[in-house]
Amino acid sequence: MKEELNILIVDDLEVVHEPIEKFLRDFVFVNQHLAVTSAYNLTQSKRLLSEKTFDLVMLDGDVGGGWGYEIIPDIFQHSSKVIIISSSNHDEFNTKNIEMGAHGAVNKTWLYEWNDEEAKYRTRVASQLRKLFTKNETK
Repeated sequence: MKEELNILIVDDLEVVHEPIEKFLRDFVFVNQHLAVTSAYNLTQSKRLLSEKTFDLVMLDGDVGGGWGYEIIPDIFQHSSKVIIISSSNHDEFNTKNIEMGAHGAVNKTWLYEWNDEEAKYRTRVASQLRKLFTKNETK
């Protein structure tokens, strides 16, 4: 794996950015340096995507000013190797993002420690995300 991973978290709720970042640092990419960038709306997301290449995009369903699936083509336009994970707490948003090209989904409600007894959900999802990255690097 790469030494540094560039990650974009796209979610209109500022309060969820820190738990998502903590999940990625503590469960998925434990031994790697992460450069995490936050976007809080559709316009900001598109601007950041045009300025920088990301390895991972954590994409909510309602991203402020639009829907997460609306920027999936923009994400792939800037990088064909990027991994997109839908990170909504609404199954219908996660399903729509996956239909539009996201590689998987994380119910962000379960990323909060108080909802995940003994970290079972976080550990399982982290393992799945690591597999996606390993598979993507061999392409």
